Amino acid sequence: MPEYNPAHFYPVRLGEVFNDRFQTVAKLGFGSSSTIWLARDLQDRQYVALKIYIHNSAQHRELPFYQHLDKFLPSLHPGAKNVRKLISSFEVTGPHGKHVALALQVSQMSIRDMDTVFMDGAGFPEEFVKGAVKELLEALDFLHTVVQSVHTDVHPGNLLLGANDDALFQKLEENEQSSPVPRKQLEDRTIYLSRLMKPKAGPLLLSDFGEARLGSRPHAGDIMPIMYRAPETLLYIQWGYPVDIWSVGLTAWDLLEGKTLFSARKEDGSFSDGAHFAELIAALGPPPAELLNRHRTRALEYWDEHGTWGEFVPIPTEKTLEAAETKLEDNAKFLRFIRRALAWDPNDRPTARLLLQDPWLTD
Repeated sequence: MPEYNPAHFYPVRLGEVFNDRFQTVAKLGFGSSSTIWLARDLQDRQYVALKIYIHNSAQHRELPFYQHLDKFLPSLHPGAKNVRKLISSFEVTGPHGKHVALALQVSQMSIRDMDTVFMDGAGFPEEFVKGAVKELLEALDFLHTVVQSVHTDVHPGNLLLGANDDALFQKLEENEQSSPVPRKQLEDRTIYLSRLMKPKAGPLLLSDFGEARLGSRPHAGDIMPIMYRAPETLLYIQWGYPVDIWSVGLTAWDLLEGKTLFSARKEDGSFSDGAHFAELIAALGPPPAELLNRHRTRALEYWDEHGTWGEFVPIPTEKTLEAAETKLEDNAKFLRFIRRALAWDPNDRPTARLLLQDPWLTD
């Protein structure tokens, strides 16, 4: 993390008890805004994932999302089981300020980490990808139709492998006690390495709702990782549930191919909306004029008044979907699924429920 500042993070110690209830037993991971720990719930006698945010987080959308989600739980919707649940929340006072802490449903590693660690970044077999995409679509149908929330940050790093029981985490705790992970002792804290675990079968859990937006009304503003951004966000058009469907298409591609479909980068490696648009045109064909007309000022930065692409950013004509797909002998149904999810116009993308009925997933 290039901007890592240890003073922003709460100095967790293994064995520490939080809120008189959650005792840390191993480090599971970290990100730019939090650390995540396996903890034992001393009250309910189960394991949880304890997520402790940095003290200077400007805005906490994840806790308000979970408070909203709680209104709809328990739910009979099949996708409810594929959304990670909040067990408790509280504040922790550290040496440099207060930290929001979330006790979340415990899980194994992310699908992205599984690919990196166990598949050498080469992607997964088609049947695994189909199963993961089905569970993801169920989760999104629940979010969109019941919870009325847009996730906005769907990608393999936010898809976790859940667990069917606590045996795996009990074994991890025992391993930490018998063979502690390496650690670095600093003046005011101990830095622990994250402990890996060999994955076992479990449900897919959609996680990390820190960028979620509530309500079915149109939204605006920057969202999504750069390489995952939907056309409407690049065109500064209002957006809604269909941005998550766009992410489903790119996630399915990532899981199968082991790499992103679009780089959104110029030849010098820098990110560029123009380069991103050019890749979209190469893969999906030109955008419909009606879409460009929704924000003419923005569109005219890249297209002329007749909808013709500007020559200053070359279209990489070799980067078609057909040329980019390398794993399947018969890829017609998969590519049709991708084209449906990656429709230029968000109004042309199917809902999560309709996409669940796609022949690639049902045959």
